[in-house]
Amino acid sequence: ACQVCDEGVEARVIPSKTIPQGLTACMMFNPDDDFDTNTNEMTEALANVKTAQVTFAIKDTSIDGVEVKKDEFIGLAGKSIICSNPDKVVTTITTVESMIDDFSSIVTIIVGEGVLEEEVNAVVRNGEQPVYSFIIGVE
Repeated sequence: ACQVCDEGVEARVIPSKTIPQGLTACMMFNPDDDFDTNTNEMTEALANVKTAQVTFAIKDTSIDGVEVKKDEFIGLAGKSIICSNPDKVVTTITTVESMIDDFSSIVTIIVGEGVLEEEVNAVVRNGEQPVYSFIIGVE
């Protein structure tokens, strides 16, 4: 239930877990549809979104066969580490490529704080979020 709306306002929480899921749910809203149809469409869309992040490693480790070195960039897709590399762009491209399949049609990359303009060819939206250099959604 939504606890932040005024009494009498019909609202529901769409149970997204990631920023790309939330964005996709928002894009599914159709003002011409009724409340239940919108809720169902927005909720169902969450299952079609794969999410990844690029961040930096805080220590040397080995996880799921991937050797991670402190201060290298790591690509995380879902709950898996895809790669570790000293180059942020290589890590991002490798991570995105691992998520794309024949059914993918949309790739959204939200750029975080500290990313140089040269490190990104095209920016869909600059989120300036801390910790994650890139947050990636693939549908």
